Amino acid sequence: MTTWRTAVRKTLLTALISLCGAGAHALGSDYSYDTFKTPDSVSWVQLCGTWGKNHQGTYRVVHADQYAQSFLYVQWMARDANGGLHAAHTVAIAELDNDHAEIALTDLTCRATPRGIVVTAKAESGHDDKLRRVTIEVGPAAGQYRYRAQRTR
Repeated sequence: MTTWRTAVRKTLLTALISLCGAGAHALGSDYSYDTFKTPDSVSWVQLCGTWGKNHQGTYRVVHADQYAQSFLYVQWMARDANGGLHAAHTVAIAELDNDHAEIALTDLTCRATPRGIVVTAKAESGHDDKLRRVTIEVGPAAGQYRYRAQRTR
């Protein structure tokens, strides 16, 4: 009888943990690039830098505004057989693209580097007064980026 009770307790405990764990994700919703495909929500688009074999691809940075917050996406653009550009890969900057991030970016710049691009911006946080600048270093591998927030003391 003890083995049966132990098994039932373990099953109930596992079920309880899985139920509690289901709500343990980060607060808010992540917004994909598809959310901002309409031009009215996009406030800044910049092509800069090159990537890929023979540097045939280019990076495109897309900034959108919604709910007084910034959403930023980087695309690795490739040329098709006719020379037209299409997105080979799109990455959402996860640190910004959650509706609870509450970060607004201004004065965006993009510059090419030997290893990719660097996107910089002034930043205001809805959570505190300490965030001042954001730097995003994007590498040549699809989806590769590093986010750095520079704060004041």
